[in-house]
Amino acid sequence: MKNVLFITADQWRGACLSSLGHTVQTPNLDALAASGVLFKRHYANAVPCGPSRASLHTGMYLQNHRSGTNGTPLDARFTNWAKEVRASGGDPVLFGYTDTANDPRQFAPDDPILSSYEGPLPGIRPMLQMGTFPDAWATWLETLGYDIPEPNWRLYTEKNSPIDYEDGLAHPAALKIPEDHHDTRFMVDSVMDYIRGTDDAFCVHLSLLRPHPPWVAPEPYNQLYDPAALADFIRAESAQIEAEQHPFLA
Repeated sequence: MKNVLFITADQWRGACLSSLGHTVQTPNLDALAASGVLFKRHYANAVPCGPSRASLHTGMYLQNHRSGTNGTPLDARFTNWAKEVRASGGDPVLFGYTDTANDPRQFAPDDPILSSYEGPLPGIRPMLQMGTFPDAWATWLETLGYDIPEPNWRLYTEKNSPIDYEDGLAHPAALKIPEDHHDTRFMVDSVMDYIRGTDDAFCVHLSLLRPHPPWVAPEPYNQLYDPAALADFIRAESAQIEAEQHPFLA
């Protein structure tokens, strides 16, 4: 089997690539696009996260896999890329999360896997799991001397300033954790360590949280863009006209 590195970034807006002419700066992704294939008309099949990932991993439309929202179990009868790789002798591993609500018919009623929809995709072997509660990241930060808040998901949100842009700060307040110890850096470095440490063919799925909310960036990324210079939201001239487009918007 060839080496496979499968990367996802949660809630990435498709237009936000400087290689597509957007003002956002994405030099590393631009380099990747230049050396590979860039699909300019690729669309996610569903929202929110769970159904979209179910489509991504199974290759099925939502109306076929029927995992309609976060927490809707994915039927165990469906295959996915991780199952197929494992059936072919590979060892697909996960760094991050797949937000898979596993089929409860496959587990005992008290199995911990049924307590959350943030389960791993069937067939994949979790190496470093991250989700609402970033336990692996928190444990690593603790070894570096950080005080870990309770609950530890606050690591995603705590800022280095008591005031923010809305209070008169020149830029949005930065994340309390510096860039060198950010969750994205932690996960990417963990994947690189894994790849360097294996002599066999690898199949790695790196599933990054960012740019999924909370939108709190470490320095210097919190100062890259002036909020006042950002483009306005695309919307109708008034709330009434917006509501008339579809009952969902009313």
